Amino acid sequence: MRVRVAAFIGPVLTGIFIIFMALLVSADNGKPRDSQSAGQSGVSDKQIVEPGNVVTPVRGPSWLKQMGIFDIRGTAMGEMGGYDPPPPSPRKEPEFPVETARSGGRMGMGMGGMMGRSYSNDRLSPSEVKKLMGEQFFLAGIDLFRLNCRSCHGPNGNGAPPEINSLIGPFQGTSPAILEKRMKKLGRPIGEDLAKQLAAQAEESIRQRLQKGGKKMPPFRHLDREEVNALFKYLKAHVGAPESQGKEILVKQSVSRVGEHLVKGTCHICHPAAGPGRGRMGMMQGTIPSLASFPWEQSMQSVVWQVELGSRMMMMGGQRMPAYPYITTEEAAASYLYLMQYPPYY
Repeated sequence: MRVRVAAFIGPVLTGIFIIFMALLVSADNGKPRDSQSAGQSGVSDKQIVEPGNVVTPVRGPSWLKQMGIFDIRGTAMGEMGGYDPPPPSPRKEPEFPVETARSGGRMGMGMGGMMGRSYSNDRLSPSEVKKLMGEQFFLAGIDLFRLNCRSCHGPNGNGAPPEINSLIGPFQGTSPAILEKRMKKLGRPIGEDLAKQLAAQAEESIRQRLQKGGKKMPPFRHLDREEVNALFKYLKAHVGAPESQGKEILVKQSVSRVGEHLVKGTCHICHPAAGPGRGRMGMMQGTIPSLASFPWEQSMQSVVWQVELGSRMMMMGGQRMPAYPYITTEEAAASYLYLMQYPPYY
């Protein structure tokens, strides 16, 4: 008898979960709570974790190419991040010897800045690279969001439907309290136990989506459990989930790990891992330079400035790279160092 009841309850719960998620996504999600100003006090009152992740090279064609998209102007992917600076965060990052174009830089924001980031030949010595690679970052969930999610889902997680789904509804679905309130409003009240079961199913579904990807979403297998936990805590707070209260999680990260987040979570959307660089003929033909070409053809300063200011090669027949002002100078420099230490390949 118990076997028959269990066999019946399982499909019922699954059916309720599917119906609820459809209602949640289609309903008015409301305006998410602004959580970007939280946690600006230092690392002493935060929960610091040290994930045991293994850094690996980026590989394969760009995500857009894998989807059969060859003109970046025909998609919102990679361009949804916005033009505001990095939000407040308990983030701690090292001070790299990199000048920033945001404050004028070595050659300013005008033609000098454009020429400087295109033709700078300054290179790091092996001793400088070794010293920089020994530095440490402390990233909060909002920082992991910026590096891995924001370029497609936008600063508030709203996405660009129907091409890029919003994160708001799905993450509201991971909160038992929000589920109970929403279902009661819809005239379909549920108990606390069922709300917890549905919320757990919703969270596991999102975790699986991060690992396996989706029809238009690449997999984020480089994110380990501690990083995902920090990311989820931020997004739950962002949608107003009461369960997100408590100490903010800070993840201790190496320089190469931060670079891996930025490269795999943002840059690889448009840039292939290996292939041609940014030579003049390539730019005239509209070739998007490979990630492997950056350490060979550009300085760290050059890459940092391109992340800050973008590249506009339309007059030469090339495609436009948007600016990413919400990426910090140190994070952009970390991506360059990561590509040096872990050469990309197909």
